[in-house]
Amino acid sequence: MITNQVASKISSEEKEPFSVLRVLSLKSSGGNVFRRIHSDTKDLKKIEKSIESFRPDLIYLWHMQNLSDAILPFLARLGIPIMHDEGGSEMIYLSRLQKRGLYFFKNAQDSAIKRCIKQGIKKYAHLISGGRILSDWDWPVQMKVYFNSKSNLEHARKMEVPLGDEVVIHSGIDISRFPFQARSKISSPVSIVIPARIKEQKGCKDGILLVDELRKRKVPAKLTIVGEVQSEAYYNELVKITNDLELNGSVDFRPMVSQQELSAIYLQTDICFFTSFFKTGFSRVPLEAMASGCLVITYGNEGSKESVQHAQTGLILDEGDFIGAADWIEKLKTEQAFYLEIIENARYYVEDNFSVETYVSQIDTYLRKCLQDN
Repeated sequence: MITNQVASKISSEEKEPFSVLRVLSLKSSGGNVFRRIHSDTKDLKKIEKSIESFRPDLIYLWHMQNLSDAILPFLARLGIPIMHDEGGSEMIYLSRLQKRGLYFFKNAQDSAIKRCIKQGIKKYAHLISGGRILSDWDWPVQMKVYFNSKSNLEHARKMEVPLGDEVVIHSGIDISRFPFQARSKISSPVSIVIPARIKEQKGCKDGILLVDELRKRKVPAKLTIVGEVQSEAYYNELVKITNDLELNGSVDFRPMVSQQELSAIYLQTDICFFTSFFKTGFSRVPLEAMASGCLVITYGNEGSKESVQHAQTGLILDEGDFIGAADWIEKLKTEQAFYLEIIENARYYVEDNFSVETYVSQIDTYLRKCLQDN
């Protein structure tokens, strides 16, 4: 595997059972196009050397956006089958990149001087890189893509990404890391967890509003929000709302924790409220909670409408419907058998459909098919 350089302390802790070459640069955020050309040239030479040495039958790509924009155009002309693991909106990014050129937009409104400068940069990049950097390129004919959710695939098609017979392979989890805990009933106060990065798109505020709504109904509840603060402004807003509603003793903010610690939290919690507003991707959070016996209430985003079956393995609500979440929690407190049925169904459903073994097997089958097709 060839990827970007990272801090030495991270590299020293890696224990992968395969070779990892951390030699590539992260994409330059600066505006100096000449520095970027030289950085991209070095990266392409390293990739070229690895390919010549290893002589792969197939090139497997994922998480490309933080690497050089020159990589895919370079690989596209090699004639080696390419497989891309699409877990977000990367295909949309790459297709836009292909339409507008590598380092500059093809703008019909450009002045003659600007067009001349762009042509000069184009020739310079081609010369310095030994022809490796391509500013105009065709989409890889031999590139296959598998998406981790149907919503991801549908969104890519809507955005006019050039696709063929792409498939959906949902991510899986290691079931052994999330043991199931049978519950006798929903606890009092009701325990709720939101595992999420703290940023507006994750919708954590709805969890606080849910606790407030339950309090109005005289249903005591405690909320734990677990995750990295990625927006200080949003975090401060959450703290302010908590203070304004006088919920300090009912809302707990915790930093990001290990998978083992998160598993323990699920076992101690009644409800996982998955409040994300992100449309793409496929989150493993609902799967982890379902495997653990923690009932999932979700807005259906990040592919969760594909892993949760409403009123069978969890609950799917409209975006922002924390009132509906309160309604369901009240109902489940009085219908304990229904609650237990849902969490047991959820565990079996994850075991049967979303184990990491199933996930790896599906990828292996698709890889073999793609190699046969080529």
